[in-house]
Amino acid sequence: MRIRLSSSLFCAVLLAVSVDHSSPSSAATTSPPRPPDGTYSYTLSVGGVTYGTFTDVIDGASAGTIAVRENASMPAAQLVGTSTTRYTASTLQELGYTSDFTAANTKQHTDVTVMARGAHGVATPGGSVDIPLAAATAFIITTDNLAGWNLMVPSILHATMAKTFTLGVLQGGVALAVKVSSDAPPTRPAAALAGDASVTLTYPGFLETLWYDPATYVVHDIVVPAQSFEIQLTKMTPATAVLAAPALAVALPTPAPHFSSRDVHFTSADGTVLAGTLTVPDDAKRPCAAIVFIHGSGPQDRNETIGPNPIFLQLSNALSNDGYVVLRYDKRGIGESGGAQTGGTREQLLADIEAAFAFVSTQPEVDAKRVYLLGHSEGGELAPTVAARQPTVAGIILMAPPALPLSQVLMQQTLAMVPAAQSKDAEAQELADLQKLRTSNALRDAWLRSSLDVDPTVDIARVHVPILILQGGSDVQVRPTDLPRLAAAARATNRDVTIDTFDGLNHLFEPVPAGAAQTPEEAVAQYLSVPARVDDRVLAALAAWLQKHAG
Repeated sequence: MRIRLSSSLFCAVLLAVSVDHSSPSSAATTSPPRPPDGTYSYTLSVGGVTYGTFTDVIDGASAGTIAVRENASMPAAQLVGTSTTRYTASTLQELGYTSDFTAANTKQHTDVTVMARGAHGVATPGGSVDIPLAAATAFIITTDNLAGWNLMVPSILHATMAKTFTLGVLQGGVALAVKVSSDAPPTRPAAALAGDASVTLTYPGFLETLWYDPATYVVHDIVVPAQSFEIQLTKMTPATAVLAAPALAVALPTPAPHFSSRDVHFTSADGTVLAGTLTVPDDAKRPCAAIVFIHGSGPQDRNETIGPNPIFLQLSNALSNDGYVVLRYDKRGIGESGGAQTGGTREQLLADIEAAFAFVSTQPEVDAKRVYLLGHSEGGELAPTVAARQPTVAGIILMAPPALPLSQVLMQQTLAMVPAAQSKDAEAQELADLQKLRTSNALRDAWLRSSLDVDPTVDIARVHVPILILQGGSDVQVRPTDLPRLAAAARATNRDVTIDTFDGLNHLFEPVPAGAAQTPEEAVAQYLSVPARVDDRVLAALAAWLQKHAG
């Protein structure tokens, strides 16, 4: 089978499915079962953090042809895209594939046409690549690694009775052997319905499991445990309207810089090399006070980019313009940092912070006696632990820090998203899920296992350097009503504790739009789609506190 593409900027993938021709199911005389026409909405999460959304339309209106149209929006990666894949209704053989993607300042159009059976080449503008297939006669699926192709996989595997296939990657013509299994994994995800069947695809080094309704072939959940990756069906309607192309939200500009920036690298305790950016004020006449930024949970880059909102970039620019050296870095496994994308255990994250602190303290522009930690969200829980272990930390700034153990915060967020009539059942399910996490051996659960029952009040009571706590009054991820618990623990052993709460600000310290729904789900949708700035009141509070304590 020959495939022709207009470009290969985004690495398209070919699935060459080996078909057992001795099976009567491999030569269908009637149309094989497949998901019904309609619009399907999916949410992508990585490490439990929402990463993007997919809207797919399955449309069999054209005689003999099925079209799957998809809109993809991944604000955390600053990527949007549209694609259309066409199949024959009688065999589910792919006929062609087109896509258009926008990522930051880059655009790409891809056009794939199935030319003939038997061949195994891919033609591109710059040449061609040969992909060795699993068999001379192959069933090929093309995709840009988004969600849409997964919707048809259970149907295609049922129609072909395939037990193995070859994953062919365009770049370099790499072919990977993949096994197909119907054995259900030991853990059924929450989004999978009780009667769902599963199909597991075993790739070299990782597994992918699709959970689907065996009667309708509707895919409810897609899980890649090794990458903490999950796609869940959130809504389905019978409509098959043409989708409007998604728009890429653009970050608001930051003020003119009065500092220099340089890329840096430092090594954590386990040998993992982390990459970051150090910003140094232009007018530094002597060693400056410095601040190390500590991210919130999930796969965060050095800018703590959440949709179109680079929170740490905004804070770093403001603070370095005010005269402070700032280090912000990519979490392990993210951006240019080494390590696994699972993010590491809590102890590994603490070691990363300590390595960042030690690195900054040795820089020639920095006064080692005036190095502060600034933690946002989960970072606000980690910073007190580091300050309690490192006596040379000058002070800590906690932005939206949890006041309760993570297990209780997760319970609050779960109950906030269900009607009151369902709260009892939701609570029971959440308790069961939390207990599964505590006993899980999965690598993707390592961070949750190590953090789930840590009480933030314990280590903050061990901190004896100045503390600033900032809280958004409209935060629905970390509730301001819980803050007194953390404040009481800090003040029990520390006389220099400052607390500021800002009305109308969310978890990112951005204004909540007038009339916006206040649920965790709606708040995340706002973060991922609405460009905004960290509120000036927060920047002023940071500047005043640092002026008083750091000079």
